[in-house]
Amino acid sequence: MNYEPNLKRILDEIDRKFGCVQIDFENDAWRKDIPSKAGWYLIKTNAPLQILKAIRRSHKAHADFSETIYATSVLREHGMAIVQSDDKDYVVYNGQAANLKARAREHECGHPKTYCLALSDHGSLRSYRWIFCYVPVSGLSGLQNSDRLFRVAVEQGWRSKHGWPILCKK
Repeated sequence: MNYEPNLKRILDEIDRKFGCVQIDFENDAWRKDIPSKAGWYLIKTNAPLQILKAIRRSHKAHADFSETIYATSVLREHGMAIVQSDDKDYVVYNGQAANLKARAREHECGHPKTYCLALSDHGSLRSYRWIFCYVPVSGLSGLQNSDRLFRVAVEQGWRSKHGWPILCKK
C-alpha cells in the first residue's frame, strides 16, 4: 500500500484549513469558536528563542521550555526544526487532541496532570503574540476516523513536512 499520496493530500488540506485565533491572556472568549472535537493544532508565537529558553516549568507535568529547547538543539543544528526568522511568528508546538477546545485551554492555563505549555504561568510571555491554530478531523473531506493512532500519524507527518517545533518533546 502506498500511503504517501493519502498523507500528502491530508497534510495539504490541513495546511489550507487551519483556523487561527490569537490567545488573549485577559479574556477566555478567544476559545469560544474552537470546536470541542478531535483534530490537530499548532501554536505560533513571535517570542524569541532566548526568551523561551529562560522559561522553567511551573508544574511537574508542564513543559520545561529550556529543557525541551536544549533537547531539540540537534534538530536545529541539522535544519530539521522550525526556527524563527527575524521577529516573525513561528510554530513552536503542534499536536493532536481528542478535544481541541480543552487542549487550547490547557496550553493557556495549564493542567496539573497534562504536558502543556501553561502559557499564563509565565508573565514574561504575555508581551508576545501567541496564536492557536486548529482543524478538526471532521473539517477534512472524506475523513470520518478520528482515533488517536490516526491523529498521531498525521501529526508526525506534519512535522516531517514542516519541521520539528522546538517545544515538542516527542
